[in-house]
Order: sequence, then structure tokens, then C-alpha cells
Amino acid sequence: MRIIKKINNNVAVGLDSNGNEIVVFGKGIGFPEMPYELKELSKIDRTYYNIDHKYYKLLNEVSEEVFFFVNKLLDIAKKEIDGDLNPNLVFVLSDHINFAIIRNRKNMDIPLPYSYELEYAYPKLTKIAGWFVKKINERMHTTLEKGEITSITMHFLNALEGEKIKENTRDESDYIASIIKNITIIIENFYNMDIDKKSFYYFRFKNHIKFFVQRQKTKEDILDGGDELFEEIKRTYPKVFECVMKVDTYLEEEFKKHCSKKELLYLMLHIQQLYTKEDCNRKGITPKE
Repeated sequence: MRIIKKINNNVAVGLDSNGNEIVVFGKGIGFPEMPYELKELSKIDRTYYNIDHKYYKLLNEVSEEVFFFVNKLLDIAKKEIDGDLNPNLVFVLSDHINFAIIRNRKNMDIPLPYSYELEYAYPKLTKIAGWFVKKINERMHTTLEKGEITSITMHFLNALEGEKIKENTRDESDYIASIIKNITIIIENFYNMDIDKKSFYYFRFKNHIKFFVQRQKTKEDILDGGDELFEEIKRTYPKVFECVMKVDTYLEEEFKKHCSKKELLYLMLHIQQLYTKEDCNRKGITPKE
């Protein structure tokens, strides 16, 4: 196997014997000078095909412990799930769970709503998602709450290939895309910048907006609270707060109600990440994570 690009010391991009690109995990596999021929295939722990390039950055952000544990849980879950899951799911889910674990350990939990409607429509997926949360709490010594079950269920639904999911019809997809586009324009105009639409931070942001719109449809808001954290972020990043208020005005026009403080807090975190990345790009520096 030819290794062509380093992601970190233990992860690299390679080409198999047919020239197909593959993400390769193995201790020290990314350490040698690139490119090189990997002759000791026993060094390979895991391989992943058909992975979107935007997930490569994630591999430097999510701990290997979280990533491999999520992978292990997914391997078990796949045996119970009807349909083919998108190969990128392990990366999306690892990022979501890693972020939830970090928030939980810092006592920065943002309570998410539990959807009984989703449980009724997809009882099997909801049960598997509940098992995920239980195992994560046991292994990582966290206290992720019930709302995470709904979030993970939605990730499963979005990853099912070839399945017609009624929560994600063509009309709804177009509507969500228009909401994302309009909010993106608000942010770009406010900061006078062009957001990199291929970046992983933008992918995270789009996912959040998509779930936000779906919650508005089912009238299941993120539970409010956490005023202290909200005020702290507001004081620390006044420009981000000002931008979020413009986004809130637009969303209020669209959904006939203002966002809760928890929704605004999530938006501030995402927008700050987007702005920091683009500002660093303009200055030619790499942002510290």
C-alpha cells in the first residue's frame, strides 16, 4: 500500500492496489516522510473507504479513544440496523459525541429535547441510540442526558443510504438549504468575509441549522437555562453576539418566535468558530484548537 498524505502520526491517507483512496489507522503510520510504500500491512489497525475530505481535519480534533469506541459501538449497531449506513457516519458521530463529552466534563451541558415523535416513528433506531448513550456514559464517565438519544437517532437517519426518510423530503431539504444560505449571507455580510463552504466548521454549522429547522417543525426547542454561560460568552465575544442577534431577527421572521438563549448560545459557538477560521485564513496562520 502506498501512503501519500499524513493526517497525524497515527492516521494517513493511502492508495490501495487498485488506486482507491483510503484512510488508514495504525501506530506511527503517518510518521515517515511522505509518500512511501507501507510493506508491513500488520501495522494497519483500521481502514475507511469513501471518506469525504472534509473529515480529515476532524481526525486531529477527536481523541482516538472516542473515535475507536464510537467505531466499536457502530460495528455492533450495524448488525441491528436495516439499510446501509453512509461510511462517513463514524466521523460525524465521533465529532458529535466528542463535543458532547467535552461540554459535559466542563459542566457546559446544553440540554437537548427528547423527541417522542421520533421514538414513535423509529423505535428501533431510538433504542440503539439509547444504548449508545448508555455505553458512552459508562466508558467515558459522563452524564449525557436523554436528549442526546434523539440527536444520535437523527444522525442514524441522515446516514441511511437509499432510505426515504419522511423527516427529510425533497421539499424540506430545499427549505433547509434556503435557511442555511440566508443565515450564511447574514454572517458573511456582518463580518465582510467569505466563508469556506468546504470547511469542516461550516459542515458542523450546516448540521446545526438543519437540526434547528427540524426541531421547529416538531415544536421541540432546546430547553432554556444556562444563563450564566450565555452571559459569559456574550461578554467575551460581543461581536459574535451582535451577529447572532441579526440571525435571530431573521429566524424570528421565519418561525414567528425568537430563539431561546440555549439556541443563541449554540449559534454563538458555531459562528465564533467560523469567524476565527476565516480570520486566520486571511492572516495566513493556523488557528489553535
